[in-house]
Amino acid sequence: MGFLLSFFLILNADAKIYEQNCVPCHEELDVGIDKFFYRYVLVFSSEISVKAALKDYLLHPMKEKSILPDGLIEKYGIKEPSSLKEDALEEAIDEYWRRYTFIGKLR
Repeated sequence: MGFLLSFFLILNADAKIYEQNCVPCHEELDVGIDKFFYRYVLVFSSEISVKAALKDYLLHPMKEKSILPDGLIEKYGIKEPSSLKEDALEEAIDEYWRRYTFIGKLR
């Protein structure tokens, strides 16, 4: 029982970090946050590669690392580096993966 409670609390904390730090900025964009996820999966394929690329971009955003088409980069620009600490950023990315992954869910 204690394990399940701990697991639930961790998932809830990840969701809170994601909701507070990622969603608000993406709500202002014409492109949904889920579309960014699908593009990352298309480019990087695996969970490990997607998470590593996303973390690298969020910590050190550069046009060369962006998965966005040039038109969207011109429209929105390159984001500022994430202000989240590395562990919080990893938790937010884990939540992002959990919400939008379709890998292992297709039949």
